[in-house]
Amino acid sequence: MSTAEILAQIEKNKKKTLMVILALLLVVTVAFGLFFAKNNAVIAEERDSLTATGTIEAKTVTAAFKIPGKIDAMPVEEGSKVEEGQHLATLENNQLMAKYTQAQGAYEAALSQAEQAGSAVALTEQQVEATISQLQAKVAQAEVGLTDAQQMYDRISRLHQAEAVSDKDYDQAKNNLELAKNQLLEAQAGLDQALASRTQVQVAQAQYQAALGQQTQALGALEEIEATLEDAVLKAPAPGYITQKYLEAGEMVNAGTPVFQITDLERPYVKVFISEEKIGRVQLNQEAEIRVPAFPDKVFKGKVVWINDAGDFAVRRAVSEQHQRDLRSFEVRIDIPNEDLLLKVGMTATVKLVEGEK
Repeated sequence: MSTAEILAQIEKNKKKTLMVILALLLVVTVAFGLFFAKNNAVIAEERDSLTATGTIEAKTVTAAFKIPGKIDAMPVEEGSKVEEGQHLATLENNQLMAKYTQAQGAYEAALSQAEQAGSAVALTEQQVEATISQLQAKVAQAEVGLTDAQQMYDRISRLHQAEAVSDKDYDQAKNNLELAKNQLLEAQAGLDQALASRTQVQVAQAQYQAALGQQTQALGALEEIEATLEDAVLKAPAPGYITQKYLEAGEMVNAGTPVFQITDLERPYVKVFISEEKIGRVQLNQEAEIRVPAFPDKVFKGKVVWINDAGDFAVRRAVSEQHQRDLRSFEVRIDIPNEDLLLKVGMTATVKLVEGEK
C-alpha cells in the first residue's frame, strides 16, 4: 500500500473515531439531561409533598415514692411491661404497721365511748321525761284535790256560820284544805325540779358530741396512717415499659426521688413541622407513612392526632415585589402503633402525610 493510501486510511479512521466520540458525547449529554430532569422532578415533587423529618418520641413518666424510707422489694426490672396501678416497689413498713395498730385501737376505743355516750343520752332523756310525766300527773291530781278541798271547805264554812255543822267538821275541812295546798306545792316543786333536770340531757348530749369529736379525730389519725401505708407501696402511674431503674432494693430513698422511668413504647409518636404554605392540606386523622433508617424497606402507618394552631419559627423568607415576610411552620403530631416494639425512642423518622384525591 502506498503512502497516499495509508494517509487516506488514517484520515478515514480519524473521522470514524471522531464520529464515535461525538455520538458518545451526545448519548452522555442526553443521559445526564434525563438524569437531571428526573432528579429535578423528584426534588420538585418532594418539595411539593407533605414530607418532613422528626424524631420518634413516646410518653414518659417517672415513678417515685411520696414518703422517704428504705426500699424493701422491687418485683419489676428494666424491660418489664407494667399496667397502671401495678405494684413496682415497697418500703419497709414495720414502724408504720405498729402505728397503724395503735391508731386502730384508739379509734375502736373512741367508737365504743361514742356509742356509750349516745346510749346515755337516750337513757337520760327517757328517765327525765318519764319522771316529768309522772310529776305532771301528780300536780294535776293535786290541783283536783285542792279544788275539791276548797269547795268542801267553802260549803262547810257557810254551814258553820249558820251553826249547821260542828266545829269539829269545820276544823276537819280546814285541815283538808291546807293539806291539799301543801300536796300541790310539793307536787309542783317536784315537777320544777324534774323540769330542771332536763339539763342533764343537755350535758349528756354535750358529752356525746365530745365523744363523736374524739371518734372523728381517732378516725382521721387512722386514715392518715392508712394513707401512709399505701404510700409505702409504689404503683405505676401509667402503663408502659420500665426503661430506667434508678435504685435497687435495700437503698434509702427520699420522697420524690425517681425510682423508675416508664415509657409507653407501644404508642410512640413523631412531631414534624409543616410550613404555612402546606398546613392547609393537613387534617386530623390524616394517614401518614413513616420510614426509619433501621428498617429501610418497611413503612409504618400512623395518623395525625394534633395540629398546633399557633405558628412556630420561620422556615424560610418569602420575597415578593411588594413586600417580604417570614414563612412560619406549624407543629403536627402523628401517632404510630408499635405493638411489635420495632420503633425505638430517638430514631430519626421521615414522615409523609398521605393526601386523598381532590
